Amino acid sequence: MVADTPAPAAPTLYRPDAYAALEPERIVDDYPFATLLSPELHATTTPMLFERSDRATLIGHLARRGSHAQAMRTGDRVLAIFAGPHAYISPRWYTEKPEVPTWDYVATHVRGQLEVIDDDAGQLEILRRTIDRMEASAANPWTIDDAPEGRVAFLLPLIRSFRVHIESIEGSTKLSQRHPTGDRERVVAALRAQRERTLADYIAADLDGAL
Repeated sequence: MVADTPAPAAPTLYRPDAYAALEPERIVDDYPFATLLSPELHATTTPMLFERSDRATLIGHLARRGSHAQAMRTGDRVLAIFAGPHAYISPRWYTEKPEVPTWDYVATHVRGQLEVIDDDAGQLEILRRTIDRMEASAANPWTIDDAPEGRVAFLLPLIRSFRVHIESIEGSTKLSQRHPTGDRERVVAALRAQRERTLADYIAADLDGAL
């Protein structure tokens, strides 16, 4: 009698409890230049943003000529990988709890179903939302209405936009949490000396309970 083969586990981001991001959406907001992976292993790095404050969907666009854009189909299950700061961690910095080398990093994985946006009005709205978000901090933000006359109309047929209806969002913040405070403080100091300030700030914020 042949034993039943167990069903394969659903894909998830490997993240031990100590490293699970409490607010993975923050990583998406802070590092929107992400990699979109589709069936047949198509992959493209492109900006992706939450469409609205409810964070239920992501939006983005690809160059229409590319094989990835041409292969996209509504209903495809996709994965978006948002990679934040990362760095090699030398065991020279672990003096209280000696260890081997490792890598600290910040990342979020978003899984969901794709909706392809091909109509001009839908694509224009995705571009508008993207630009408005990225220009939000400017004193005098540029808007899509400021584009040279005819330029947007010329470029619109050259892109293919999409929306990802989010099914899961998981983040990992591996920040030497399994080491004593003194070791982690040495990691922060060493990273800052190497100008890896963003990752150092993450670790310092975690030490302060601010993550």
